[in-house]
Amino acid sequence: MNELTFKLYSPLTAEFSPDGSEFWQEDELVELSGYELSDYAAAITEQIEREGDHLEQYLDDENDPYLAAHVRSIRISVEEHGGELCGCATVVVDEDLTERGWNDLQEYLSGQYSDGWGEGFEQRDIQVEDGNLNVHFWQEKHFAFTVEQVANEPQLEQATVQTTQKTKPSQPAKKYEITDIAHPIYPELHRIRALRQVGTDVPAGEVGGFVQSEANLSQEQDDAWLYDDSISRDEANVCGGAQLHGQAMAQDLALVSGSALLFDRAVACDNAILKNGCLCNDAVVCGNARVRENVQTHAAPLVSGQAVVMGDLAGKVAVTGRGCILPGQTVDNPTDRLIGIDEHCAAIVRDPGLTTGRDGKNRNTPER
Repeated sequence: MNELTFKLYSPLTAEFSPDGSEFWQEDELVELSGYELSDYAAAITEQIEREGDHLEQYLDDENDPYLAAHVRSIRISVEEHGGELCGCATVVVDEDLTERGWNDLQEYLSGQYSDGWGEGFEQRDIQVEDGNLNVHFWQEKHFAFTVEQVANEPQLEQATVQTTQKTKPSQPAKKYEITDIAHPIYPELHRIRALRQVGTDVPAGEVGGFVQSEANLSQEQDDAWLYDDSISRDEANVCGGAQLHGQAMAQDLALVSGSALLFDRAVACDNAILKNGCLCNDAVVCGNARVRENVQTHAAPLVSGQAVVMGDLAGKVAVTGRGCILPGQTVDNPTDRLIGIDEHCAAIVRDPGLTTGRDGKNRNTPER
């Protein structure tokens, strides 16, 4: 997938405390704007390098899954822009980052400048020739980003060397194309067609489900795919090894990734994140739901019937019938015993290997 590079410029200010002299009071501070900070660019840059200039490392798959999947790097620096020294975030993103994703990215950077990375940076005393600086990337008033795209440098073509060995044909850059075949009910959606082998069962030329744009299904070298009449629309994203079958649907801002599977008429919507597990029948995962594997057992949930998940679900759990995981509720099974949840109760499903005799004793437990 192609990558795009942008620079996000923002206003820079600082407090300057001069070295003691006959002209300054010892505790007097001088407010400096970007126009007055150009002479200190080298010193500020050195402090940024000591502080750590890559902010993509703080993107969390759990809290910022969409940005973590689409933002490749965020490097902080200072640069001259419009005649003044500005804060500069150089970001590299996937070409399919949505408008909502851009808004989230700018909100993430604003948060880092005000409460995260920037809060720590402004507390550092930067020694300069005539005093100390405390530099602020965040401004309480009139803070905004000016975004400019950077033209990516063309890669140098490698010299062609004549050899007697046959080279293997390169894979297409994209995994699929969007065809002119519109959905019979939702004309804004169109079928996809594989441009290369996807996984083990989708050959090049095979048609798949429906998308609204390329942002709905990863174009990377992964096995994510939409089978049959399944749909990924709005700003939903299907990536990794995730699969949608039948008439399953991902919509709104849902993220379906990892080894998650959706079958039949299952729906992932709102801000739901599915990283593992299986949805089938008429199951719905919605709200701020999270469906994932347990970190100890690596087992993942099954949601079937007309079950609804709105909370956090992980581990070897089966939510069936009209069972429901409510908002704010967490069910994370760290054991290998299956927990079953339906509209009536939640119970540990009995292991058929442990049978009880007529005398009520476990036949697998030796008598004393």
